[in-house]
Amino acid sequence: MKKRPFFIFFSLIGISVLSACHNDDAAPAKEAQNKQGVTNGGTPMSYDNQSENTSFNFSKFDLEVDYKGLNNDYEADYENENDEIEAKVDDNINDEHLNGDKAFNKLSSKFNFLNFDQRTPDEDVKKEVIDTFGLKKDFQSFELEVRFSNGTEKEYNFKQK
Repeated sequence: MKKRPFFIFFSLIGISVLSACHNDDAAPAKEAQNKQGVTNGGTPMSYDNQSENTSFNFSKFDLEVDYKGLNNDYEADYENENDEIEAKVDDNINDEHLNGDKAFNKLSSKFNFLNFDQRTPDEDVKKEVIDTFGLKKDFQSFELEVRFSNGTEKEYNFKQK
């Protein structure tokens, strides 16, 4: 009869220890769902470096640079709208086509070096983008559409013969 309280006491201690050591596997999954995502065709994808997106001075960056010859162009699209990121790179020159996280990682490494804003002269923006993206200067057309963080939208268009 005296063994019963002793058994109950140790059972309660064991249960307390086990519940304290319990890992809640649902918490990381829920946290991942709450993180800002990169989308690929509308499907949210996980993105772990959320602080990087907020360091850009623009929420949209749409670049198209065409060169002489068929399928000889470079396109980079980035849009961060309503906490959802879409990113795409079509580099026909180097036959590289990326979407989602891979495209975002490639673009963000370049975006970190861009310093222009809506007051920067157009020629300086063109030079900075061409240099940062490692593109050739002998393009036929250069089109860039940017929506800056303050909501201002600006287009940069250059044609060469």
